[in-house]
Amino acid sequence: MNKDLNMNYWNMSWRGYIDYKNASGFCEAHPSIINSHGIWEVSSYKQQGMNFWEYPLPNLMIMIFSTFVIWRLLDFSWKKIGLRVPSFTYTMIAGVILGQTCHLSNKSWLHQIYFPDDNRPKTPETLGAFGFLIYWFLKGVTMDAGMPFRMEKKYGVIGFTTMFVPFVCGTSLFRWRVQKGNTSLLPMEYRLIIFFQSLSAFTSVDILLKDLNIKHSEFGRIALSGAMMTDVLAFVITFSNAIRWERYYGLFQTICFCVFTAFMIFVVRPAMYWMIKQTPEGRPVKDSYIYSILALAFFSFQFFDKVHLFGPTGPFALGLAIPNGYPLGTTLVQKFESFNLGVILPLFGSLSMMQVDFLWLLKECGNIIGMEGQLYEAITFILFLNATKVIASTVAAYTFKMPLRDSFALSLVLSNKSIFELAYFTYAVEVKSIRPEIFTIMATFMLLTSIFIPMALELVHDPTKRFKCYRRRDMIILKDGAELQCLVCVYKPDHITSMTNLLEALNPSKESPMACNILHLIELVGQASPMFISHQLQKPEPGSTSCSDNVINSFRRFHKQFFEYTSLNIFTSISMSEHMHEDINWLALSRGLSLIVLPFHRTWSVDRSTIVSSDDTLRILNLNVLKRAPCSVGIFISRKPIVESHMIGYHSKICLVFNGGKDDREGFAILNRMRQRGKRISLTIIRFVPTFSEMENQEWEKRFQLINLKESVGKINSGSNVNENDENVTYIDKAVSDGSETFKILREMARDYDLFIVGRGSGIGTEVTSGISEWTEFDELGPIGDFLASHEYPSRASVLVVRKQEYIHHSQSQKRIHI
Repeated sequence: MNKDLNMNYWNMSWRGYIDYKNASGFCEAHPSIINSHGIWEVSSYKQQGMNFWEYPLPNLMIMIFSTFVIWRLLDFSWKKIGLRVPSFTYTMIAGVILGQTCHLSNKSWLHQIYFPDDNRPKTPETLGAFGFLIYWFLKGVTMDAGMPFRMEKKYGVIGFTTMFVPFVCGTSLFRWRVQKGNTSLLPMEYRLIIFFQSLSAFTSVDILLKDLNIKHSEFGRIALSGAMMTDVLAFVITFSNAIRWERYYGLFQTICFCVFTAFMIFVVRPAMYWMIKQTPEGRPVKDSYIYSILALAFFSFQFFDKVHLFGPTGPFALGLAIPNGYPLGTTLVQKFESFNLGVILPLFGSLSMMQVDFLWLLKECGNIIGMEGQLYEAITFILFLNATKVIASTVAAYTFKMPLRDSFALSLVLSNKSIFELAYFTYAVEVKSIRPEIFTIMATFMLLTSIFIPMALELVHDPTKRFKCYRRRDMIILKDGAELQCLVCVYKPDHITSMTNLLEALNPSKESPMACNILHLIELVGQASPMFISHQLQKPEPGSTSCSDNVINSFRRFHKQFFEYTSLNIFTSISMSEHMHEDINWLALSRGLSLIVLPFHRTWSVDRSTIVSSDDTLRILNLNVLKRAPCSVGIFISRKPIVESHMIGYHSKICLVFNGGKDDREGFAILNRMRQRGKRISLTIIRFVPTFSEMENQEWEKRFQLINLKESVGKINSGSNVNENDENVTYIDKAVSDGSETFKILREMARDYDLFIVGRGSGIGTEVTSGISEWTEFDELGPIGDFLASHEYPSRASVLVVRKQEYIHHSQSQKRIHI
């Protein structure tokens, strides 16, 4: 093609995008020379010699280097002043800086480097587009394809409302403007603006949450669930419009998509699980599997491109078919994500934003005063759509008892626009669905929202509430017959027997089923990558030994004993000690568990009389879990078996120290589970009453029934309630004037029981612990729990210290929130 064609600004500036006889394309000279001949270039070829930046490889290296430098400088400087902005936004700003600098003079050497003539190979654009394909494919890999089927209806309603309300309002305004006449935007441009401003793309929401470090939180899960629901609606709207406007070809596209989806579900996904099962625990995924997945990604793109759908949707759908997590999903992310995010993808962001025509935008700003022009019409329409979206999302979340500040923060997150929207509008310009001027408006709006939304989130959302929940996940709310979802953590071999004894004491039965999730924690040493292994999917290589064999075999023996009433899932986490608590909290949050059981950091000798080890790493782990746990937590100090199964007729004796606090009520709920075991367990409930408020035993029993059963346990059938007629339950009421008397009474009971259950906050702030709270050695146990677990306490009894879940309260009314 003749490079002397008379082209306008956009044809020249859209690095290679030209319009020649109603056909668009990229021009390339053949045969192409990749690199220059160095210092001999001009002397060897004289007049035909070129500058080194005019060759594809040097030009690509300059583009990558300049984008990287500006990106990292912006990242460093903005973080220094306390601004948290997604990393992709920096690459967009880098593109704006490079583009506007080069257009200061069309004859400068900078303009020749960054906006070369159209007869040169467009290597940076091709590589940047490839980076977006890899990025979107990996986002599909990290997504949980089953989330839409498991999400609670309320989250689906939030996502549906977030997209449906602005879509309907925007369509109504569009039709009113068309009827009124004199619209400067084309109908297709209106439809795309309505669609993408209503949509909360999962990719855009995910990149924001990840960069702000709030993805693995209850707030993040709600945002991602809502975004996924809008993605499902987006597919429905897309193919409905295709059938409406393109009729038979739209129907053909819909059928092709359904066939592709069926192929992913019934062929590709089972094949992926087969690959996982063929990968032994701790072994890397075979390279042949990785190559076959990349080949499938290529053919997926080609398939969507041939039927004139958005090509990157193919690799994204393939990513959804790949099970997320270790080993397959994690391996793909580890192999490709770092290089793609650090080198290739920034090219896409910067090159796309280099096409923004800010000179036209500044000139068009003058028409806003007169309330006319493309900019005025587009901006007012976009602001209207975003206002309705924010209001609808906030109201929907607040309706489900989410705090108002967090409801507004959720609406901001769901309004974020980023890489996906930028990619599609770039694609829309190239296929001439929209004009370059509309791309300038939309790209600028995306850039501004990606800068200011994170800043607004800093003001309205507290990121320290990372693992806190918007609904109660504790033992008290469990009804009779409800399954107890618990997570048991094992750090050392010594913890295996004690944890199985505790699970056995919790008495799995038909009336009290239990789902046991076992997490074996292994500290990562050396330079290996962290791993999270699900022993339900992966099997050890024949002849090899798994690092978790003892844990697996021991808990499977327990499961075999109670297999009718328990389910068992075993996991192994190999990670740095400072990150182990995140694995624990995230597993508890994602699986909706009610109780986490942690081992105490001290272990005793065989006769349980002396301390043989004290692991400070484990203590720090327990403290970190307590700070951020999304459910109730129990710390178990084991000194002897709770249930002496080898002794015929032996009654295990369990004592609950109850002082009426929320942690004590949670301990009572655990005790209520244990008492269903029957005659082999006898229970004692002791309460310490300040002397000035001592009451008769009968009055205490009546009050205990009214307050602690009705409020704490909830709606429990009368047949399972603790009452004064239960011969296996004993009530003791002791009057004390200070903490020393409390400890004296507990010391007298030291040898009478096999297990003590106590709340972490039991008696704090009352006469029961006055004078002794400041002597607590281990704050995570509370004053009474610390005394029961101390070496000075003359008992071989085990101790379970319980702390109730701390869920979010309404900022104004301080009412409990159940979302």
